Amino acid sequence: FLGFMLAYGFACDGAYFANRKPRGPGEAFLRVARSCMLPIVGAWVCMFAWGFMCFKLPMDGPTLLAMLTFRLAVGNGPDFLMCFPVCLLVMFALRHIMNRELSSSSLWRRYLCAAVMLLAPLCLTQFVINDCTGLRKYYNYFFECNARELWSPNLPALPHLFYFNLGVLLSRAAEAYRSWAKGGGRLEAQVVVPAYIAATMLLALLSYPLLTVWVFNYGNLAVATPWGNVIRGFSGGPSPLWLLGNLFGVEVVLSLAVALHLFSERADDSTLSGSAVRAFVSELEHLGANILLYLVVADVCLSGLWRGSAGQYPLGLHGGAVATFGILAGARFLFYLARSGHTTGAAGSPSKGAAFAR
Repeated sequence: FLGFMLAYGFACDGAYFANRKPRGPGEAFLRVARSCMLPIVGAWVCMFAWGFMCFKLPMDGPTLLAMLTFRLAVGNGPDFLMCFPVCLLVMFALRHIMNRELSSSSLWRRYLCAAVMLLAPLCLTQFVINDCTGLRKYYNYFFECNARELWSPNLPALPHLFYFNLGVLLSRAAEAYRSWAKGGGRLEAQVVVPAYIAATMLLALLSYPLLTVWVFNYGNLAVATPWGNVIRGFSGGPSPLWLLGNLFGVEVVLSLAVALHLFSERADDSTLSGSAVRAFVSELEHLGANILLYLVVADVCLSGLWRGSAGQYPLGLHGGAVATFGILAGARFLFYLARSGHTTGAAGSPSKGAAFAR
């Protein structure tokens, strides 16, 4: 989830914040509204699956209305997906201030803006609302809460702006590097490698409190350590140690993705290994470009597979791996069916699938 949030911030900066392609206010608003509605509709689909398929909630008007208004956050998908539009809307409203400060000629103003973007969400982890029952349940979509009701959101959005804004800052850094490289600038290995190693060691140190409680339930983690509480969500979460502790894992995955991309750019398609690497990277790019589809399909499948309410956890490591790749393969097949509906027949006429879609 935190890696998704970082990637979403990176993408949103180029698409909605940085004004790299001049657009009018109306067009910009419509594009943001579309981007927000997609995860909202996905959250509804996930709620319906968990509520009606898994937990067998009453199939009546009041229950449906409670889900549509997010009065009920059923399952593990809705609050997850709602974090994305909330973070986008907050930073879209602040984009002019952010753009002005990050493009300032004053170096300290740029650094100060970046620091505020990262430290403010961490400070919000200390803003905990004591009572989020009744209509105050909606506060939990934004802030951390103590007293909560059944079917409340578990992942408040605003503390996760830490990863969203980190993605925005990475986007600005990448754009600055592109401009510098076009002007003839070049990174030296003797500078980059030590800096990367130092940053990795720092992030590994920040992850130590989280690693000490790794053996506990990672999904619902809430454990006290000598350095403070490590809490993922639910009551009082996420904690600063959770957000900082996951930076190392996200950095490792990002580094592997960048290395794999660079290797595929230099791979020889005429060799079996080169073709295999290119095909693997292509599938990863497909997964990233259609991640919302895969998240929703996977969550719907999990709502039917879950047996936790009956105290049953039949899948171990190998069974979980089979289920994971099976769900991904099923979602890939659904994507193939959707794309094949737009193909044409042998004579150039639209296929039945394409005609039905129109």
